[in-house]
Amino acid sequence: MKVLSINNLSINEDLACSVGNFDGFHKGHLKILNTLKDIAKEKNLKTAVITFDPHPRQVLQKKSLCKILNFETKKEFLTKIGIDYLIVIPFNKKIANLTKEDFLKLLKENLKCNIVVVGKDWRFGKNREGDINFAKEFGKKLQLEVIAMEEEKIKDKKISSSLIRELLREGKIKQVNKVLGRNYCLKGKVVEGKKLGRKIGFPTINLKVGENLCLKEGVYVGFIEIKDKIYNAIMNFGKRPTVDGKETVLEVHILNENFNENLKSGYLKTYFIDYLREEKKFNSLQELKRQIEKDVEKAKNILKEVKNEVLV
Repeated sequence: MKVLSINNLSINEDLACSVGNFDGFHKGHLKILNTLKDIAKEKNLKTAVITFDPHPRQVLQKKSLCKILNFETKKEFLTKIGIDYLIVIPFNKKIANLTKEDFLKLLKENLKCNIVVVGKDWRFGKNREGDINFAKEFGKKLQLEVIAMEEEKIKDKKISSSLIRELLREGKIKQVNKVLGRNYCLKGKVVEGKKLGRKIGFPTINLKVGENLCLKEGVYVGFIEIKDKIYNAIMNFGKRPTVDGKETVLEVHILNENFNENLKSGYLKTYFIDYLREEKKFNSLQELKRQIEKDVEKAKNILKEVKNEVLV
């Protein structure tokens, strides 16, 4: 998959497109993207996902909006699904002030979209004036076909990124996984740590997963994927207050006793199964060690009930 900016496009072919932030890749997103792929194959078109950075709400409402996924995780999802292009539009006042007509012209004339597949509640243009009915009617004039997908629900509740953000902030990872239909995951870059975990018998792999994630800080049970193998793990997401940490890091302790690789670089993927407890500042490393011992026992008991498989 090629990642392109609207400021540096090099596409010389017509596309089947979908527009949105796709934060979370929930069942509704997957329905849209799978439909996009099917239509593109039928029409012999390449596929493109058009997204915005930052999120439009951050610009329009001037509020910080936490992310469900970091960019690396989002990029990997789209690659695995089989999308050909990811086009990133820097969302600024110029884009925000485009009329609904001009936004559709941008898709057709600048981004070469012949078909657009979106959710039925899609809104676009200045003040979100454009809706799916307008898109279909005006699209005919541009020879831009607009296809609207029905929303996905779970127990009569609409599946949305807003719902997932709320659940993540509350640490309700089991419910998040039910809504997603898979295990919540994050891809992170391996970074050098202080090796304090090794001193107390719990060595960790430290991952930089980005800032401003919705995920609640605390201790989780899950898996880590290393060289196509899945390992049981216990993970701490936060700033590590006991050792006066400043940056948010995901620390992963592998529960498999025979794992002894020393990883110093690259990207690794983690999967979250359950939430154990909040992050806490302990008075000493020994006190922290005693708590981790309890956490590990709880994690092992939870993982006994879970099949060692990753739902992606």
